[in-house]
Amino acid sequence: LSLSLCLANGLQCYGCNIIVGRKYIDVGCTNPEVITCSHSHKGFKHRFCIKTESAALGIILTSGCATSRHCHQQELPGVKIHCCDSDRCNSSHRPEGRLLTCICLLISLTLLQVQL
Repeated sequence: LSLSLCLANGLQCYGCNIIVGRKYIDVGCTNPEVITCSHSHKGFKHRFCIKTESAALGIILTSGCATSRHCHQQELPGVKIHCCDSDRCNSSHRPEGRLLTCICLLISLTLLQVQL
């Protein structure tokens, strides 16, 4: 039941540097918008969120909705393509991962001090 409700409302993805007519580029996709994917594009179903990343710079170039064709195309030289299939899974950063790393590091340092 929850899956059908999710499909009825459409997948939500972060969108950045995909809107036609924009006058600026958001370098690194620092301020993406939450977009609801349309059910199809040129006859293909939007089932994925996508983000493209510069392999050399490590920054996000674009993000948005994608079809399986977008996700299965060969990567362009210097560009990594990441696809996922849950709401807002294509964020440009993962602050919760960084927080967890900091907490683990703090606990490790505390335990090390106690042992010394």
